[in-house]
Amino acid sequence: MRLSELKILYEVLGEDRETISNAIASIALGYVTVDEFESGYYFRHRGNYYSDEQYVIDWYGNLLDRERAFYCQGYDEWFDECESVIVYEHRSEEIYSSRWAENRSELLPYRGNYYDSDALSYYELIIAQDTDEIMPECEAYYHANDSEYYTYPPDDNEEFTRGYHDGSYKLKLWDNKSKYRIGYEIEKEDEDVLRSINIQDFEDSTNHIWRKERDGSLNDDNGYELISPTFELNIDKIFELIEGNDILVRHINANTSSRCGGHIHLSQNGLSGNELFDKIKGYTPLFYALYYGRVNKTYCKGKNNKDLKEDNEKYQAIKIHSDRVEFRIISAVHNVNTLKWRTKLLMMILQNPTSDIIRAYYNVDTKFTKLLKQTYSDDKLVILKQRFVDFTAQFEGLDINKK
Repeated sequence: MRLSELKILYEVLGEDRETISNAIASIALGYVTVDEFESGYYFRHRGNYYSDEQYVIDWYGNLLDRERAFYCQGYDEWFDECESVIVYEHRSEEIYSSRWAENRSELLPYRGNYYDSDALSYYELIIAQDTDEIMPECEAYYHANDSEYYTYPPDDNEEFTRGYHDGSYKLKLWDNKSKYRIGYEIEKEDEDVLRSINIQDFEDSTNHIWRKERDGSLNDDNGYELISPTFELNIDKIFELIEGNDILVRHINANTSSRCGGHIHLSQNGLSGNELFDKIKGYTPLFYALYYGRVNKTYCKGKNNKDLKEDNEKYQAIKIHSDRVEFRIISAVHNVNTLKWRTKLLMMILQNPTSDIIRAYYNVDTKFTKLLKQTYSDDKLVILKQRFVDFTAQFEGLDINKK
């Protein structure tokens, strides 16, 4: 090193020999020049000196070659170029560190870069509802059902039904003064009725208190399930509401198949599902007698009262929920009159509750006769009562004729 250069170092750094030695070594290694010392374009890092024009210190305190680094405005710090991402905000495009972008909740990652909601729209990107992934709108499928995009195509009937409710649809039309409450699930397979009105118009026609949805147990081409709100069990009010709506009546009167069922949910104010079941379980054989063709089906298995309560499987004839009892054994609803008759039967059971099967049988044989005769001829009524006796023997091991 020339004497003139050494003089510059002493003038800039002082007379500390170790400092001067480090500066000379840094110059020898090519980290900095004497001219940069003289002009002040240098910095010290871990004992060595470096050129401001060639090197930077990043967010983590590491030395970087300036050509491999970039400045992140978000942190006001330098980062290695390998950490750079493009951030699209509105219509602007900026370079930031991935660390900064990851900590911005309003930014979403897509193919290594980040977008805010306005940028997604501008670049025609969407968030798929089934995967929460970002994808080009042109590669996604629009579902008119809920006005959202998905990774799979809509089915042909999506315009006419909602997705399966999975227990989330629980509209209630009762108050705390209502003693009994009832709700219906009505399964149908009728393509003409299914496609007779789009889902939005159907919901508008029922003031959004009935749900019309897909169900995996039904035919994809023509199946739908009607879900009622939970009603106060006032027969006149319920059927004034139903029968006053031609669209709803047509949907309830639509065709059915062997796949269709007509579950009814029943509850009583102040009672749990277990308590209500215990109160009316004497009538279990009656339901088996009425809907005998479904007793051995896997989706509504017949059991004795003890097993119904202890097993409490989803797919048993009578399912006991925490706040209600669900009669899954009940078959397809053929029309509004069928639904009304079943509602009257359940009201009669609630008005004549018993946990004793013998008492229930004699109530059916006496108090229920008038209602049963609305549906059953004298001959068929005899057969119905015999089925009551037979199912009592089969499931409860009890011979009614000997009592």
